[in-house]
Amino acid sequence: MRLITLLFAFSMVASASAAPTDDRQAAVWAAKELTFDYVGFTSWYSCDGLRDKVSQALVLLGARRDLAVTSFRCTKPNGPEPFPGVKIQVSTLKPVTGGVQDGAIQAQWKRVNLGGLNKLTPGDCELAEQIRDQILPLFTTRNLKAQINCVPHQESAGNIQLAVDVLVPAKD
Repeated sequence: MRLITLLFAFSMVASASAAPTDDRQAAVWAAKELTFDYVGFTSWYSCDGLRDKVSQALVLLGARRDLAVTSFRCTKPNGPEPFPGVKIQVSTLKPVTGGVQDGAIQAQWKRVNLGGLNKLTPGDCELAEQIRDQILPLFTTRNLKAQINCVPHQESAGNIQLAVDVLVPAKD
């Protein structure tokens, strides 16, 4: 009987901790800029390809839709570049601290996974590392879980796992 009572109590605590919480908070859009220089030994991207991959990651992470991602250091009209780069102008949410602030909106946390089908794949391993290190700091994030095992000149085995909670506009 004690075992049944203990299991029942444990299941109540476990279900309460798994229940969704209303984690809404006030946030404001903050403009950010970054010059992103891709350096990879395994995969090379065309300027348009890098621009598209970075733009997709920014949108998935909750960047405001008026973002601008501009290619630079392009030496070929088509095809892979040895060291392509993009200039990023983006607005991301940051929490309001210390009272009411003009332009504040309601925001909430959302789990985003940048790896997987139609996202970052094993061939994008070095790009995933650089997104983690250079682009994620532009956003308000928590609970980063990254499994990226890049070996130069070898395509990674297995899928890329790059998941993070990011502050995004709340849905009504």
